[in-house]
Amino acid sequence: MSSTNNVAFTAPINPPGTTPLSLSQIWAGLLLKIRSAETFVAAAIESTDVISESTDSQGNSVTTREVLFRETQKKVKEVVTAFETCRVEFQQPDGSRVSNVISEGAGGELYMTYIFEWRHPGVSNEELAALLEKEKKMSKMAVEGTIKVMHQLAEEKKI
Repeated sequence: MSSTNNVAFTAPINPPGTTPLSLSQIWAGLLLKIRSAETFVAAAIESTDVISESTDSQGNSVTTREVLFRETQKKVKEVVTAFETCRVEFQQPDGSRVSNVISEGAGGELYMTYIFEWRHPGVSNEELAALLEKEKKMSKMAVEGTIKVMHQLAEEKKI
């Protein structure tokens, strides 16, 4: 029995009616999100503490951080790897992973996709199904919320 929910959600970064963000602004936003997750998902994350920063053998930036989740008050240590300027991957100790991916459509439009691999060892199929519905809603909120915050930060000239 699988105890993993895989969820992905995509949204346009520059929908009609918004001031377009450049790839460099979007990347700056994702780099800020590594250091200050609560700026982007305040409903879910209370605080972010950077523990260490390094570079891996491929030259990617690797940040170890601890985030405090608001609902559970649980601290989770994550290893975050930034693959410039395409994606950021968050690895949790239980094997759960989250990827924030910037992609380009056929017409040059930019999209943000979050891919979640949530591990729930020991839960029943019914519990897993209930968690999946919650996680689908959360993924949509996380993507759309991040894009909204990036636009606000750009307006404030912070990215």
